[in-house]
Amino acid sequence: MSTKQTEADDVVFEGRIAQIIDDHRIVINKGREHGVRVGQRFLILAIGDEIFDPETNESLGQVEVVKGRGEVTHVQEKMSTLQTTETHEIRRKPSTLFALTQGAEVTHEPKAFIDPEIGDIARRL
Repeated sequence: MSTKQTEADDVVFEGRIAQIIDDHRIVINKGREHGVRVGQRFLILAIGDEIFDPETNESLGQVEVVKGRGEVTHVQEKMSTLQTTETHEIRRKPSTLFALTQGAEVTHEPKAFIDPEIGDIARRL
């Protein structure tokens, strides 16, 4: 890998949420012309309150409120669609007598983005 590629990968790349399709899919305002590719991962976040050091009262900056992680599933010239990559484990108790001897059924289901809003930040990981 060349130095030029390494430096480009180290640059913080951010877009913004332009549309919310559903709980698991969003559209960001960056696409092919910005170098976005299918499979890239993004952290979705909002900028929260300014935080102050309790000892010095010095500003520590604004807290970043993480709303989820997503992966690019579709790229257009000026926008891209991201789908959540996080899952949570669901354990279901069996309903039949036979199933009771087999234990709980475990599945992994997609976790929704947490209250995404138009304008929230999408930062490439």
